[in-house]
Amino acid sequence: MLPEQRRTGALYIRVSSEEQVEGFSLEAQRNELTRYCTSAHMDIYDVYVDAGLSGKSIDGRPALRKLLHDADKGRFQVVLCLRLNRLSRKLVDLLHIIERLDRNGISFHSLTENFQTDTPAGKFYLQMAGSVAEYEREQIIQNTRHGMQKRNRLGGWNSGNQVLGYRWIVNPLNSKQSFAEIVPEEAEVVQAMFEWYASGLGLKAIANRLNGAGVQTKRGKMFCSVSVRGILSNVNYIGIITYSDEANTRVLVKGSQPPIVPQSLWDRVQERLQQRSRPVAKAVSRSFPLAGLLKCPACGSGMVPGHVRRRRRDGTSALSFYYVCGRYNSGGGFACRPHNIRADAAEDWVEERLRDVLLRPHVAEQLIAEINRKREQRLLPSRQRLKEIDNRLAFLKKSRLHCYEMFEDGQLDSAEFKARMDSVREEAVLLEDERRQTARTVEKQSDPHHSETSIRDALERFRPLLRSASGPQKKRLFQSLIDRIAIPANRNIAEATIYGTAALHGLELQFKSAKESQQA
Repeated sequence: MLPEQRRTGALYIRVSSEEQVEGFSLEAQRNELTRYCTSAHMDIYDVYVDAGLSGKSIDGRPALRKLLHDADKGRFQVVLCLRLNRLSRKLVDLLHIIERLDRNGISFHSLTENFQTDTPAGKFYLQMAGSVAEYEREQIIQNTRHGMQKRNRLGGWNSGNQVLGYRWIVNPLNSKQSFAEIVPEEAEVVQAMFEWYASGLGLKAIANRLNGAGVQTKRGKMFCSVSVRGILSNVNYIGIITYSDEANTRVLVKGSQPPIVPQSLWDRVQERLQQRSRPVAKAVSRSFPLAGLLKCPACGSGMVPGHVRRRRRDGTSALSFYYVCGRYNSGGGFACRPHNIRADAAEDWVEERLRDVLLRPHVAEQLIAEINRKREQRLLPSRQRLKEIDNRLAFLKKSRLHCYEMFEDGQLDSAEFKARMDSVREEAVLLEDERRQTARTVEKQSDPHHSETSIRDALERFRPLLRSASGPQKKRLFQSLIDRIAIPANRNIAEATIYGTAALHGLELQFKSAKESQQA
């Protein structure tokens, strides 16, 4: 007789932070699953552990993502977990996981619910149990939301440790006794910011002063105009909390935290913020199509539009347009330097380079090579599956011959011989059907859809578009082709590097300077 082939299982265990009780601990789950594998004579490939993580989605669970990756590689035949909700509490994710396992010929077994997905009854129960798990999750979310709304209505602190000037003190024994306290050194900074603004200092000037003193935001970053405005308009500093009710309406209530800013100072600051928040007539109507695409050579931030009015000798004035570092523009000289790039020079260079480079023979060749590489990457799992199917079919063929030999030698009676042959035949039929479908997929996707001629035709169509486009249209065209433009340290635009978007398959387009071109 042929020795029974042992199956290999993957064990998945998970707990969220609140589930380290009632038999849900990692150790309890591991022990139950290991005991089952021993009794079922099943080998364990690996134990995948997501500790302290919620079951609401797949993305936040690295162990589950690794399990699915190994499943695609065919490294085990069954996935086991203690309960269905260990895998997911969300039905759509649960069905997606099971479908992906099923596609790789892998069954799923839940010990507590005692079902397997390789039977019709198991698949039916899966959908029923998945619906229950999702219902439980929605109930948990609803209960949590109601609890938070009740806490908000009572003025409970709801900002954690995200507000400069306050520290959230958690009581591990009784969460209702947790509270927010003032951090004296941070509170002094907050008070100073309000006083500076009330006395006439601007948002950028305040950010520059704080950055120069080495003061950082609560998240450990440098200040900018936006973060300064956020602090100056935060009602937490006058002892108020804000939340959104069931109708998504903003509600203000008296909070439990002590205020940092006097009401009179708050009122002066809000009045000035309101005065300065009125829309200002746009002084410059010029379009800046490279805004955000050009990257600062020092800090890598996107560069933003800037202009300077210069006096001529004849008494008239003229505007000069530049791109300047966005971090400097918002946070001042201590955040970065301007690193001005002349707008007209940069835009002319990028437009000229794009027109030229899109017609170069090697660009079309690079695009075709990149398209082919990504196509082969997509086809790799299907090609590997074809190899696995061929190996399994070869094994079944040998098994069939071995059964004939054993039957002729009298080691198998006719009933057992028929049962084994039927089993081998059924598996072979399923595998051959899967092979035909997989082979058709590979053949369809292997057919090259992008010839060099079609690529060249598509690239050439951009030339007249770039030449005739208006400012906003040109900006959209640049954004469709360019991911970013890296400026060198010497700020010589002719030595910049253009990185293509997905439309150019991420190609890196570098150009020689005029001097290098002459030498070449």
